[in-house]
Amino acid sequence: MNAATAARPRLATQGYFASHWRSLDYFNLYRLTLTMALVFTGVLFGASEMFTEGAGERFQAYAFAYLVVAALFVLGIRARWPGFQVQLTTHIVADIIFTVLLMGTSQRLADGMGLLLVVSIASGGLVGSGRLTLLYASIASIALLLQHSLSILGYSPTNSSYFQVGLLCTGYFAIGWLAHTLTQRALRSETLAQQQAEELALLNRINALAIENSPDGLLAVSGDGIVRHASPRALALLGVTTPVVPGRTRLEACSPELARLARQLSPDATPTLNAPNGPLRVRCIPLATADGSRVLVLEDQSLAAQAAQRLKLAALGRLTANIAHEIRNPLSAISHAAQLLSEDTHDPTQVKLTGIIENNARRLDRLVEEVLTLNRRDRLKPTSVNHAALSALIAELQQAEAIPADRISVNLDERLHFQFDPDHLRQILWNLLRNAWRVCSKNPGCIQIRLHQQAELALLEIQDDGTGVPPEHQSKLFEPFFTTDAQGTGLGLFLARELAEANHAVLAYVPGAWGARFRLSLYGST
Repeated sequence: MNAATAARPRLATQGYFASHWRSLDYFNLYRLTLTMALVFTGVLFGASEMFTEGAGERFQAYAFAYLVVAALFVLGIRARWPGFQVQLTTHIVADIIFTVLLMGTSQRLADGMGLLLVVSIASGGLVGSGRLTLLYASIASIALLLQHSLSILGYSPTNSSYFQVGLLCTGYFAIGWLAHTLTQRALRSETLAQQQAEELALLNRINALAIENSPDGLLAVSGDGIVRHASPRALALLGVTTPVVPGRTRLEACSPELARLARQLSPDATPTLNAPNGPLRVRCIPLATADGSRVLVLEDQSLAAQAAQRLKLAALGRLTANIAHEIRNPLSAISHAAQLLSEDTHDPTQVKLTGIIENNARRLDRLVEEVLTLNRRDRLKPTSVNHAALSALIAELQQAEAIPADRISVNLDERLHFQFDPDHLRQILWNLLRNAWRVCSKNPGCIQIRLHQQAELALLEIQDDGTGVPPEHQSKLFEPFFTTDAQGTGLGLFLARELAEANHAVLAYVPGAWGARFRLSLYGST
């Protein structure tokens, strides 16, 4: 037998399972016990008046042969060969043959030995799932009638009549029919139980996947504060780093504040918990169990705020895009008319007024362009950006903003390159460079641009030597229409972050000891 055969499951016959083979093994164990008892009976009483002359030796020989055959059946069951139904039929036929042979050795034991076949037929029906049960009853009845007829023809004394034998044969069929009926009912129940078990297992897998992928954290807690289940999301939201053992870990060990809150939490209340990773809204769902178990649902408030922000921005984007298209044409006409007026007049007051019109028209045009760029952020055409391309882009923006060359210190790792949409990168750097130039000291080296590698990330940083961003404004930096510049639109940093996210990068403000530092984190390679 090779390794593949040895590793094969012990299910050898289609339609039969390990439970069938186990039942057949128990049935054969009964047979081994019975045959050993018969062997001892022959040894102890073979010379008694229970047997006629020479019959005791035959009884011992039949009983010993019966024991050897039962022992051989053990090998077949272990090997699962031949098939289950073949082995079961062989077992029943062997029982019938040896029982009839043993009955013929002693008329005093014949009636009792015939009753042993009832056990074999019933066991065969139960073990074999009701298959061929009536056939076994038929074979046993025929064998019993033949044995009784041979006894009469051989002029052997007998205590039984055909009527008694017929009653015993009728009992065989009754037991066979009953075993068949009970087995079929048990099989239907077993099939139904197996289907329900499979459905329950599927439902458990679905529930496990739903819990693991839920944006909310779920904690099942008993009435005495023992954690019965904790989803990975719940542990992450609570900032729990120690292992949680279901059924042993107490809620106080995970979050004392949540444990205190849970003791006085009603199903209708939704208080807020200040967790290490941000505020959480807590809901309680009672499980209606005897021990007062309940499920605590932890909702990340930041996710809800982000979802609301996305909805607001989506609606705002659609609105502003429509307005921007309607504004651009009359805005161009206003700007053109202001230029014509400034050319046809020498009145200083009128020249000043037309200049104000032109400046504000350009400001509105820039606002319209930023809004349209925001709505085109998903139209990506990424290319590989290396040291040379980034240096050329910085020089171009420096010239566009009229920044002297010595005011910017550039330190770029020549080995790094990354994928980015060039128009999006130009827009991001333009916004950051313009803001830095507006707030810096205008001294040489007042703006520093650095590209370096950290782990698998390429970090592009722009830092100025200004006063920095006040702490109360840092959380609002990337909100739309937030600005501290009277001439600003409030969309520059918001647009820069949106374009960075569209290119799978992250734009963030890095608090420092001096000035303002913005970092663009993206996946780069050398």
